[in-house]
Amino acid sequence: MTTINDIQIPIETRASRLRGAERPAPPAPVDDVAQTLAEYTRLALSTRSRLEIDPVEFTADGDVWVPLWLHAEPPAAARATVRRDGVETVVYRRWVEALPGETVTTDDGRLWRDVWEANPTERFESYVLRAALARAFADVIGDRPEPGKPRARAAAPAPVEPADGEPAPRLSDAEAAELEALVRALPWGVSDAPEVAAMPGPVPRPPAAHVPRLAAPETRGGVR
Repeated sequence: MTTINDIQIPIETRASRLRGAERPAPPAPVDDVAQTLAEYTRLALSTRSRLEIDPVEFTADGDVWVPLWLHAEPPAAARATVRRDGVETVVYRRWVEALPGETVTTDDGRLWRDVWEANPTERFESYVLRAALARAFADVIGDRPEPGKPRARAAAPAPVEPADGEPAPRLSDAEAAELEALVRALPWGVSDAPEVAAMPGPVPRPPAAHVPRLAAPETRGGVR
């Protein structure tokens, strides 16, 4: 006897043509994933090391540290403590150095300063804790740019001299125009410095007619 459980109904797993093909979700921006505290923690745990994190502490004067900031004004600094297999790493950060740049934007066009000011204490706490995790687990986290900070531009590659027999690389129109302007600016004219005439040397002249001449002495035999 065949029951309803024995009958296998084929199921269309592909997207319906009426609804159109389902597009995969776009990848999350790097700043929203790789720079988050959750991502740093995941990388730290991937090392199989024992991870211990103390509550982040804040201070106004560097003497008294509290785990919860209740004042209206921002703290002067914060510190985070992370232990990797019992080895302690403590990182201190000042409030002013943690602030994002005023003109730095996120991938979706928002200002990082606005994102920070929406919840400044939590952002500051995450900033310090990320720095501590990055130092304790530098082998897996590496040196990553901090979100909200201006990124340094890559240095231009050094020009490569052509090998013997190879033609020199062709200059672009902009490079050729710049080189031509530099050549025209060179001082090709005669120097304005005054010229100094060379002093003539003495010219040998015969003696005057009224100057007496000495006669050569005579030798024996009349031969001089």
